[in-house]
Amino acid sequence: MDLKASMELGGQNLLSWLDPERDYLPTGSWLITHDLARLWDALLRLEDATGFVIPGHLEAAMLRNLHWLTDNPDGLLFVPPDLDWLEPRFELHTLREGILTFNALVRFRNSRWAREAGHRYLTTVRRCLLPDGEWDLLGFDYAKYFPRLAAGHMTDADLAHINKLTTHGRSIEALVWFYEATGDSLALELADELARYHLLHSTNPDGTLHREVADGENPGDRQSYLYTLCGLLLFGQLTHQPEYVDAVVRAYQVAIPSLVNECGWVAHDLGKDRFQDELGNPVANTESTGAAVRLALWVAMYAGHTEAYDDVERLVRSRLLPGQTTQTDVLNNPGIEIPSQQVGAWGANLYPHAGKGYNPSGTAEIVHTLSAVYQHITAREGAGLVVYLHFDYADDTIEITSNRERKAIVTVYPRVHDNVLLRVPGWAPRETVQITVDGRQVSPLMSGSFAHVSKDILRVGSEIVLRYALPARRTTETMPMGDTYQFAWRGDEIIGIHPNKWPLPFYRTLKSPELECP
Repeated sequence: MDLKASMELGGQNLLSWLDPERDYLPTGSWLITHDLARLWDALLRLEDATGFVIPGHLEAAMLRNLHWLTDNPDGLLFVPPDLDWLEPRFELHTLREGILTFNALVRFRNSRWAREAGHRYLTTVRRCLLPDGEWDLLGFDYAKYFPRLAAGHMTDADLAHINKLTTHGRSIEALVWFYEATGDSLALELADELARYHLLHSTNPDGTLHREVADGENPGDRQSYLYTLCGLLLFGQLTHQPEYVDAVVRAYQVAIPSLVNECGWVAHDLGKDRFQDELGNPVANTESTGAAVRLALWVAMYAGHTEAYDDVERLVRSRLLPGQTTQTDVLNNPGIEIPSQQVGAWGANLYPHAGKGYNPSGTAEIVHTLSAVYQHITAREGAGLVVYLHFDYADDTIEITSNRERKAIVTVYPRVHDNVLLRVPGWAPRETVQITVDGRQVSPLMSGSFAHVSKDILRVGSEIVLRYALPARRTTETMPMGDTYQFAWRGDEIIGIHPNKWPLPFYRTLKSPELECP
């Protein structure tokens, strides 16, 4: 499982959505404004993480289209009302994506225009956000094109796209980043107001799912809830307010296990059931799993709960990487027509663990998440070189390779003379953990989850090898419609599933529940 290769394949897929017949707008999916913003955010983050190249003519077209789609009295990403080939849609679900885009352009392109356009964007949000957390819908100039809003004749889709969690809750994370990139006080003011609202209305002191979030009449979605928790945590960390961090940690420990299955299956809907897969279960989308990965990463990094790194690795290995359509799927499913635009993508799934979907929105979010994971595999800190995650990686300070067969072998070559701290997964049997330095077995000091290898026994280029067993185990999960699946695990990776009779499966097939994978 090559994390960097998976990310860059996803990046190539995102570029394939840019339609030369429509001046390189991302057509063919949910909404050009939403998808364009997500592409900007994901591609610039991917470029920063791996050096991925965005062709100049495509970036120029994307920037031209961003100017055009925000050239309205609100300054927000809206489909022009007079566009003859696409129906306009009043939705505030994309508020977060617009802020992410301006943040990315400021952070990675030092764009003065994005800084100013982002502030104008936030000025509209400030004008239309009421003190009680509701939206003054008619305060948006764009609302004049939608008479049903004024009349109160709103459909479920309308309600889903103005829901507080799916509009401003999910935006807190982006506001924190925009403030960090620009110092714009309005971003911090809005983040503070929204964080206070969602601490009260989206979390419970005991960590259980808040009734407003779980309300069966509330057309919400799980990724928006997960993004909201991410935002609360980042805001609390930024402003040194532990009550926000503590609330998110409690939710992560209590509510999240009921929303994110161990195998990584995460439904799209939260509250009202709106979308079903082919078996009648709530449809799962890998984007929601990606949001869970990012929350786990922030809980580990910013809240000090290093055990959450185990969740990051498990969800990436068991769901995100297997859920991407690759050329292997094309070769292994000769009777199925797989569009070229599906290769490299993620999306909603037709079956709980098969029927891989694809769309630019979900693909961009997972590229965003995997870029964050990749950039936090390792870090050089005061204590030394710290290896947090066991994926392949190399930079000026360190090289890491991860090999998994019957046991895990993580090999580290320090490129600077410093201490090395290796995270040991919490599930790895301690009696199987071995560390060697240049072929000699050592017994390093254990500090929490980390093995501390002193620089006194290292040199630049030393070979440090961490080995541990990958225990075999079986788990069973039952879906809401009653269909039950058995998983064969090797460590934190799924190596087989039963039953597995549907096309484009995530995993290899167990011949029967009693047998190992062939």
